[in-house]
Amino acid sequence: MSLSIGDIAPACVLPDRHGSLVELRGDAIAGNVIVIVFCPGYTTAVTQVLEDYRTRLRELGSTGARFFCIMQTRSESLAGGDIPFPVLCDVDGKVFRTFDADARDQLTTIVLRPNHHVAAIVRSGPKVHVADALAAVERLAAERKPISMALHPPVLMVPDVLTPKECLRLIEVYETRGKAFVRPGPGIDYIGTDYKMRIPEYGRRDRIDHWIVEEDTKAFLCSRLQNRLFPEIAKAFHYNITAWERMRVGCYEGERGGELHGHRDNVEPTPYRRFAMSMNLNVQEFSGGELRFPEFGDQRYRPNNGTAFVFSSALLHEALHVTAGRRLVLLAFLF
Repeated sequence: MSLSIGDIAPACVLPDRHGSLVELRGDAIAGNVIVIVFCPGYTTAVTQVLEDYRTRLRELGSTGARFFCIMQTRSESLAGGDIPFPVLCDVDGKVFRTFDADARDQLTTIVLRPNHHVAAIVRSGPKVHVADALAAVERLAAERKPISMALHPPVLMVPDVLTPKECLRLIEVYETRGKAFVRPGPGIDYIGTDYKMRIPEYGRRDRIDHWIVEEDTKAFLCSRLQNRLFPEIAKAFHYNITAWERMRVGCYEGERGGELHGHRDNVEPTPYRRFAMSMNLNVQEFSGGELRFPEFGDQRYRPNNGTAFVFSSALLHEALHVTAGRRLVLLAFLF
């Protein structure tokens, strides 16, 4: 299966030119932006790109990123100083294949987020290759500016679980499927197609949920969450997700009404819920609609499209009123 932006990158443990094993997920390397340059050989194009990397290495180094070159050659055959950063040897090409970088006539640079998720895959030509990689590195560096933290809730944000195109796909599902409304309640399992339901919790009037029943969308979403999100929940909270309620796309629009206060998701009749996940699909089209956790302060959370926002179902939380436009958000309850 090909590697895509948002995927968790495969493990990589390879010897360097001195024969010492280097593990890219090891504690000494993890937690940084990682740039992996896959060089199929010393072609003219590869030599040009490596020289461009050498020229711009100081600029690239200022971002705090860690750079590695992977080559399909033995350490003893590597030249001493022609590559400007550590070289790892992948003699049998296994890592090339697992990173989907084994095209013999094409140099590939893969940029990883500090959590080892794929942020960019660069396969452009030698004239713009390093510039394209640098743009991705600088974008990630801008996200990592140090700030002093105050009291905050224990929440997890995982970017790029869905791509922009996949967010648009869910919006299209909301617009074109599930036209029938059912009465408010726990959901209906025997209906074979998507449907919609008004959610009048605490008297609010602004929320409609679209329940995802049709198999194509269900399978696509389950794959994305299982591959890109659930391993991060296990790492952050020591909890393995094995089940979830039927997913839905929530729509918040118009006057909220009702009682204005937060709620918890693990009270009767759903005490089994362990985590809630929300994922904005169209942040550019609405104002307001942030999430807040009153027990931890008044911070407002408005994650980017496709970013999974996960928190314990026991936390008091509130989706604030949408002041303009319409908020569409993928919702899931995990256990």
